[in-house]
Amino acid sequence: MKAMDWWQRASGSFWFVPLICLISAVILAQGMVALDTALPKDFSSPWTAWVYRVGIDGSRSMLSAIGTSMLAVAATAFSITISVVVTASATYGPRLVGNFMSDRGNQAVLGVFVATFVYALMVLRTIRSADEQNGLPSFVPHLAVNLAILMAVTNAVVLVWFIHHIATSVRVETLAHGVRENFRSVVDRMHPEEVPENIVQTEGLQIGGGLVESKAVGFITSIDFSGLCSAAESHDAVLEILPRVGDHVLPHEPLVRVWPESTAEDIASAVRRNVRIGNSRSAWQDIRYAEQQVLELAVRALSPGTNDPYTAVNSVEEVASGITAAVSRPEPGNTMLSDGTARVHYGIVGLDEIVDMPFDQIRPYAVDHVLVLKSLIDLATRIKSASVHDAVDARVRHNIDVLMEDLRASGPNPYDLRQVEEYLEKRRSELRNGADQT
Repeated sequence: MKAMDWWQRASGSFWFVPLICLISAVILAQGMVALDTALPKDFSSPWTAWVYRVGIDGSRSMLSAIGTSMLAVAATAFSITISVVVTASATYGPRLVGNFMSDRGNQAVLGVFVATFVYALMVLRTIRSADEQNGLPSFVPHLAVNLAILMAVTNAVVLVWFIHHIATSVRVETLAHGVRENFRSVVDRMHPEEVPENIVQTEGLQIGGGLVESKAVGFITSIDFSGLCSAAESHDAVLEILPRVGDHVLPHEPLVRVWPESTAEDIASAVRRNVRIGNSRSAWQDIRYAEQQVLELAVRALSPGTNDPYTAVNSVEEVASGITAAVSRPEPGNTMLSDGTARVHYGIVGLDEIVDMPFDQIRPYAVDHVLVLKSLIDLATRIKSASVHDAVDARVRHNIDVLMEDLRASGPNPYDLRQVEEYLEKRRSELRNGADQT
């Protein structure tokens, strides 16, 4: 879990892939120069002569040109990326900026350009003219130079691809697809199809015990439940994690309640190590945040300044993937066992929260948009069809009732109201017919 959490933070950083490419370029340059040194210089073959045709001055000029141009192109690519990030932040919301920064395509392009620059620089330093005074012969790493030329040609292709990629990445369909995949992934992690045997559903623990307080301010970004379980077992203690992933905590606010109370001080360092606090929320374990990212597209699209119901409809359609997956599975457990003994109790994001969120966040802005209201009705029927929980069916009916109440209270155009009512009845009829056939 710790390695996975580190990997999530590192791979989501804009510097990660470029750094790997830079290190690889240094190793590749040294390896190619060493290979050039070891290979015999046989000029009798026409193929060999073609490879060795570039002389000392030509090699230096070519590598200098490649290095200079690649650094300029890398700076241009970085400027384009930042410009797109700023535009997307203003249009779709600042919380989606992280998706651009963690985009593997953007990272790889910048990494390739930087790697080519570093490679050319490392090879260039090995070229030398003959030094008669010291008895040193001239040296040109011909294979390394020709590889640099090949890399420069490849970079031209990469630049064309990058322009296409960056233009595609700001399309609302691409953004919606990305946040949908994040939402579905966290649902698969936190609401798995098969609940592990060591995780069960229990009631909340009794009041009392000792408290481990937070020493930092920020959001709970992730919790290593297995690490906490091991710490609790080693101290023969029982832990209850009070905040959930995504909650905001302040210094001296309680993180964990510990039984027996006498072990709280001993286990405090392990608790703080396994309950990670950051400056911003992460979608790795935070279902609420991942779902909110999908819905933010809809909320911003329905603002008076944007007034784009089609994007809102797209967002509602995309969020259905994660919700229907969650309601079609058993409720996740909230207590981790160790050798049959309850060790860690924690709060979960219930199905009612997952189901309510799109209706609660979009409904206030959707009463003037028939298209969006119809898409919410479609979402409700999709959830009801996929659900295996009676409580979820009740939440769906409640949300539809509230939706219609708000619509009627807003004094809509009679034609719009009739459209929505007829569409709702049609969907209910289709759902009943489908259930009868089943």
